[in-house]
Amino acid sequence: MAAPLEFSGEEIFRAPPAEVYAAMTDPNLIAQCIPDLVSANVVDGHSLECVVRPGFSFLRGTLKVKIEIAEQEPPHRAVSRVESSGIGQTLRLVSRMEITPESDGSRLQWRAEVTERKGLVAAISPALIKGAADQVIRQAWGRIRGQLGEG
Repeated sequence: MAAPLEFSGEEIFRAPPAEVYAAMTDPNLIAQCIPDLVSANVVDGHSLECVVRPGFSFLRGTLKVKIEIAEQEPPHRAVSRVESSGIGQTLRLVSRMEITPESDGSRLQWRAEVTERKGLVAAISPALIKGAADQVIRQAWGRIRGQLGEG
């Protein structure tokens, strides 16, 4: 198996924890914040299936993505499982977030761990994947801020 990949960060919002938590666990809002989205289908109140067309030179075509909010402890913690698949590749990750009050808003700490990389994506350098992922993550946080009226 390829070397493990982890991503993490912290975001500060003006919105209260309950509002940030609701946004981060709402499949409809999540769909609106995914960069390079082609289509989305909200399966139920805690899962989403979508198609994305990433614009990376090392990853062409479309990917089917399934996002499930697997564990919820409103308004402070949630765990999501994400599975992405395309021609000859599979990527799975687990993402955890914790939201705490922060002066007049909220602090969201998150960590995502790639648990499986198979096929073509396993041969791609972790540094290249991290660079591309950082760009997508920044775009997504910008869209989330917009949804919370902080854009």
